[in-house]
Amino acid sequence: MGFGDLKSPAGLQVLNDYLADKSYIEGYVPSQADVAVFEAVSGPPPADLCHALRWYNHIKSYEKEKAR
Repeated sequence: MGFGDLKSPAGLQVLNDYLADKSYIEGYVPSQADVAVFEAVSGPPPADLCHALRWYNHIKSYEKEKAR
């Protein structure tokens, strides 16, 4: 799935729309696809992009696991 420039409002909107009925980028558990998209996003999406922000905060919560 291509989202375009995830640092632009348009790219974030595409990501938000994609995540409207999904928890992860691919499948039913966090994957390398989530890591790649997370790293491409410059920071938390704005609050009006609620699906992207939910996903962002969820994936960010795994940083503690990665640090081990």
